Amino acid sequence: MKNNQLIILVALLTFGVNLAQTYNAGYRSFQLKDSTRTYKPNTEQTDKLYYRPVDLDIWYPSNDKKASTLKFGNLFNLFEQRAVNYQDTEDYSGITNELAQFYVAQLGVGADGKQLLNIETNSFLDLEPSPSKHPVIIYMAGFNGMGFENYKILEVLAQNGFLVVSVWSVGRYPGDMTNQKEDMLEQVYDAEFAMRYLKENNLFNADFNTIGIIGYSWGGMSSAVFIDRNPTTKAFVSLDGTETHYFGEEDENDRFIQEIHDSNLLDPETQPIKYLYLESGDKLDGFQPSKDFSYFRQLNSEKYYLRFKKGAHVDFTCIPSILEASKSSVQIYDDIVKLATAFFKESFGNKAVFQSVWKNLSKSSYVTEELYDISGTPQMGTDIEGMVLDNESHEPLPYVNIGILNKEIGTVTDTHGKFTLSLNEELEKDTLRISSIGYKPVEILVNDFLSRKQPISIELEEEISTLNEVVVTAKAFKKKTLGNKTESKFISTGFSYDQLGAEMGVKINVRKTSTFVDAFNFNISYNRLSATAIFRVNFYNIENNRPKENMLTQNIIVPIEPKQVGKITVDLKPYDIVLNDDVMVTLEWVETEGENNKGEAIFFSVGMFNSGTFYKKSSQAKFKKHSSMGVGFNIDVRY
Repeated sequence: MKNNQLIILVALLTFGVNLAQTYNAGYRSFQLKDSTRTYKPNTEQTDKLYYRPVDLDIWYPSNDKKASTLKFGNLFNLFEQRAVNYQDTEDYSGITNELAQFYVAQLGVGADGKQLLNIETNSFLDLEPSPSKHPVIIYMAGFNGMGFENYKILEVLAQNGFLVVSVWSVGRYPGDMTNQKEDMLEQVYDAEFAMRYLKENNLFNADFNTIGIIGYSWGGMSSAVFIDRNPTTKAFVSLDGTETHYFGEEDENDRFIQEIHDSNLLDPETQPIKYLYLESGDKLDGFQPSKDFSYFRQLNSEKYYLRFKKGAHVDFTCIPSILEASKSSVQIYDDIVKLATAFFKESFGNKAVFQSVWKNLSKSSYVTEELYDISGTPQMGTDIEGMVLDNESHEPLPYVNIGILNKEIGTVTDTHGKFTLSLNEELEKDTLRISSIGYKPVEILVNDFLSRKQPISIELEEEISTLNEVVVTAKAFKKKTLGNKTESKFISTGFSYDQLGAEMGVKINVRKTSTFVDAFNFNISYNRLSATAIFRVNFYNIENNRPKENMLTQNIIVPIEPKQVGKITVDLKPYDIVLNDDVMVTLEWVETEGENNKGEAIFFSVGMFNSGTFYKKSSQAKFKKHSSMGVGFNIDVRY
């Protein structure tokens, strides 16, 4: 890896004369409104947000000499401006620098976001458009994204004679994209508005008889829906798009995508589209799909598929490449640019170029033309009901963790000690672990557990632990706050509405022995939950830089009210927590008082310059490094 700033040039000359760059890439942005759609509900027409705002970024061919160079930071600043303009309750000022730092930290290339913002593109402001007619390519951005995420492809297409219209991804008011059908359709409507606007105003010499579309991630789904509504579209390039989906990783995503399928918004069987699907190699890491929806398999027209075996989803944007995050990311993105450009060239009349590029690349050892095989589908689960009790008092035990050891299958008992867990026979050789603060854990083979008579009763034995004696002298204590003190509203991470048993935290360095913990602090940046969420604070000792055992002897419960945001301080003095070494502090979601609506979530602030966020999806799962940036958890201490 390199920390110095480098620009990765796309070597199109290897394609031969058919992909020679014959134009300079001009760039213009447009701030528009679609007066056929209302954006902000319950407002008057005089409100600035009454009509749907539509911002377009356009790359176009030009015969002009090079003019003012567009920097990556110029594109990124537009993202901030639009985040501010599309809503009127949150202030996103300053997110450009914060996001730039996020990218470089996440990719492991330092912590100075300026190295990303200062990269010069090969796009130029306000060049005169070429007088010739040019095919149109619509770019559909990914979740809450815009053209900056793939500007390299867009400018190369313009250099090769295409007019490229980038449609950024923004949902209904207040402008946050989700994978709900209604939000996705807003991007589709924005693309249709863009086509109408260009036709009516004749600002560029567009050939509307030759339209292609390219979608990244969630923009792939929007692209597929656009094609169904606009069947004259001739070619479709998907960069790891969600028009193909593997069900089983996240219930929320599955439900929303199933709603789109049930609405018949996709109809690949009848589309005459030419299709190129480029897929990442990490799609099925960590879970076994229950089923899939393959746009590629269902399409009956000319189609091509290629999977980059070691490619990650983020490699299908230009950012890892231009930062030289790894040799692999540079190679993958270079190949993606070559394939996409050649594919559109061939789709619009040049029959020589794509096949040669495809033939050479598809023979490479790091790609495959074989589709994912999900034939090892797990059986449907059986819901097991039970209760966990204290073995002496026989009182029910709340907030007990129950799950398959080291797997993302688990739950938590409610305040009455009751639980429901879905298991199947494929797990019969696995181990079910039941654990609670202050009690000895119990491990049971799933096969034995399934054979028990329902409802199942499990008894836990109290674990008697003695605290190390701490001698308190008369010296004056020093007070300090340790951990991540960020209260960022923009960069955040959290839990979706139904993740009972999920847990996340951050490592906190303890530099002094006998450090007394007075309080735990965290900041809620957004809270869209309809019900009260009950969280538990956990302190883990650390082994091999991972959480090992919970150090606490009693539950520390934190209720979060619906819509509650801002800084939360939990008084820990009554718990007599004394630290002598580094610790992992986490929040675990243990109960919901009421019912949340699907799509709701709670988010915690995330910041820079720390050891990263650790996360697990359910009780008894393994903690994994979730992000190189740390969730904003910190503790007030004395020593």
